[in-house]
Amino acid sequence: MSPAGYYKWLKQLPSTRHKENSSLLKFLKHISDQEHCIPGYRKLWEAAVAHGFDCSKGRVQRLLQSVGYRSKSGKRRYTSRAKKEGTIKSSNLLRRQFNVDAANTVWVSDITQVRCKDGWQYLCVVLDLYSRKVVGWVTSRINNAELVIKTLRKAWSARKP
Repeated sequence: MSPAGYYKWLKQLPSTRHKENSSLLKFLKHISDQEHCIPGYRKLWEAAVAHGFDCSKGRVQRLLQSVGYRSKSGKRRYTSRAKKEGTIKSSNLLRRQFNVDAANTVWVSDITQVRCKDGWQYLCVVLDLYSRKVVGWVTSRINNAELVIKTLRKAWSARKP
């Protein structure tokens, strides 16, 4: 490169694209500072478009990468149910003895959370350990004792042991 070309390059004014990028980047940093967790480029792009910037997701992503921006997900919170005072813990009556000699002597139950189109559903199933067949099942939007009671009643009416 010639010295004249270098000095000409130094004196040139920033392009309109460069000005747009710097104002967009300033806006993106401002938005990310306001959030409690560090949002990703998609959420920042949505905010920029809502604010009136004409930009693509790729442009936002490139700008953020150029300044070393790293998004961070919020910490996953695990909820545990607090043990209520006065609750009784049931003993393990089965003691891992899964081989049974007669039908309808031992039933086992389990509840599974299933994602559906309209949200989460809880599936409660009662199995007969002798035949390994489903005796009764019920689904509900709420995981509570009523779900288990309905399932046991349905199993009881189906088999009548």
